[in-house]
Amino acid sequence: MFNNDRISHWFVGAVFTWVIVFLLWGLLVLHLWLKVPVAKVAILTGLACAVQLAVTPWLFSARATRQNPNGMIARRARAVIVWFSVTALLFFCYFPLSLHRGSDSRLFSTIAFAMTVVLGLVAFIIVGVVSRRHKDSIRLTNSTE
Repeated sequence: MFNNDRISHWFVGAVFTWVIVFLLWGLLVLHLWLKVPVAKVAILTGLACAVQLAVTPWLFSARATRQNPNGMIARRARAVIVWFSVTALLFFCYFPLSLHRGSDSRLFSTIAFAMTVVLGLVAFIIVGVVSRRHKDSIRLTNSTE
């Protein structure tokens, strides 16, 4: 039913998933339980969906294919790091700044924003180091054969 070789299926899957997230998480938890206005939840969900749709071609290009059964793991890792980091930045900036304008809220959002950027950069560095070591080990293996 899901064709991994069609990017349109990836886009439809992303939109479908964010609709489900909005209905289950956004409406039930954020709106009904925490009393966040539906418009704010819908805007954040739409922005998060847009981020995923923007990263989807990058993920699609790194998928496993018949020619490359493992896919491009480092490229996929970088795409996921960007996707998760940007989504976290949206969450940490949008909700505290739009709902509560207190000094504690600003402090929380500033710390969360900074930590997201730092952890994203650390993850990028780790992926770069690991992928270089993996490429070097493949070169060494191929040169000894």
